[in-house]
Amino acid sequence: MSDLEEFLHDSQNHSWKSVGVGGHKVPDGSHMTHFYSGKNEAFAVSIPYLVEGIVRGEALLTVVPPERRRELIEEMGRQGHPVESWLKSGRLTVSTGMGSPEEMIRYLAEFASKTNEYRVLGDMLWTVRKAWKPDTLSALEQAPSLMPPMENGLLLCQYSLEDFTGATIMMAAEWHRQTIYKGRLEKSPYYIHP
Repeated sequence: MSDLEEFLHDSQNHSWKSVGVGGHKVPDGSHMTHFYSGKNEAFAVSIPYLVEGIVRGEALLTVVPPERRRELIEEMGRQGHPVESWLKSGRLTVSTGMGSPEEMIRYLAEFASKTNEYRVLGDMLWTVRKAWKPDTLSALEQAPSLMPPMENGLLLCQYSLEDFTGATIMMAAEWHRQTIYKGRLEKSPYYIHP
C-alpha cells in the first residue's frame, strides 16, 4: 500500500479515539503495540489506556498473566482508581488468555459483540506463560489484519523487551499499524500491509 493509500485509508475512518497516553489519537479499530522495559513502563501506558476507556464508556478486556493481573489491579488501586467496582460491574474483564489463537479470536469476537464500544489490552506475556511458540503468537497477531476492519474498538498488545526475542519484537512491529515506545506513538515502518 502506498503512502497515499495509507493516508486515504486512515482519513476515511472519520472516528478517532484517544489512546489515553500523550494526547495521542488513533483511528477507530486500530491494532497497536507497545514495547516496554519493566512493569512500571508497562503500567505508564496500560493504566491510562484503560482509564481512558472507562471515561469513554467503553467495556474493557485485559488479557494478562496471573501475576501481572494482581500487580495491575494493585497499582490501579494505589493510583485511586475504583478498579474493584469496575470488576464487579463488568466494566473491566480480566482474562489470562486462551489455549490457541482460534480460541482467543473467538473469545475476543464474543467480547466485542456484547458491547457498543470496547478496548482490549493484552500484555503478551500471557502467551509465554501458556508456552505458546513464536509462530503461534504470530498467527494470533495476524488475525486482526486478515479480518474485516473492526469498529468501535481498540486493541493494544504490550511486549516486554526483556522477555521476548528480537525476532518476536520484529514480528509484533510487522503486524501492528502503530507502535508506542517511550511514550511516543508512531506509525510502524515495518507494518506488513495485508
